[in-house]
Amino acid sequence: MIALALGLVAPAATGQDAAVRIKAAFLYKFTAYVEWPRAAFPQVDSPLVIGTLGAPELTRELEIATAGKQVAGRSVQVRRVERVEDAAGCCQMLFLGPEVDAARALEVLTRTQLHPVLTVTDAEAAHPNGSVINFIAADNRIRFDISRERAERKGLHLSSQLLGVARQVVQR
Repeated sequence: MIALALGLVAPAATGQDAAVRIKAAFLYKFTAYVEWPRAAFPQVDSPLVIGTLGAPELTRELEIATAGKQVAGRSVQVRRVERVEDAAGCCQMLFLGPEVDAARALEVLTRTQLHPVLTVTDAEAAHPNGSVINFIAADNRIRFDISRERAERKGLHLSSQLLGVARQVVQR
């Protein structure tokens, strides 16, 4: 019940468009339950940037969902990431869509592993090594698994409320 109150568990989509909207809403909601280290932001008033790679439809929905919004006093911006080389320094959260092939995803996750970037993937097969949060369809809902260890390595603090609504919290 707490998950529904937080808006962190959504019914499974009845189509691709609905799934994309739900995942975009999740991404925005996640930002309220993550604490980034001060060094994650170039300046005190820097915006919180959500990067997307390989997810053009989700990017558009995310831009709509975050328009004019703030998180912890910071404006929210959405940025498309085109080059793997730009992944580590461009944003505080990075979503890798299912369109990103496994080799490219691994390269991005490797490049961001030592940076305070909340990496979010959409991989049905397994929680990718290096990803903090992974979307999964389960029990007719869009849910997510969390790697707490990966978040801690990146210096990210995930609230107990977020951990409590995850389908699974992976320790190792």
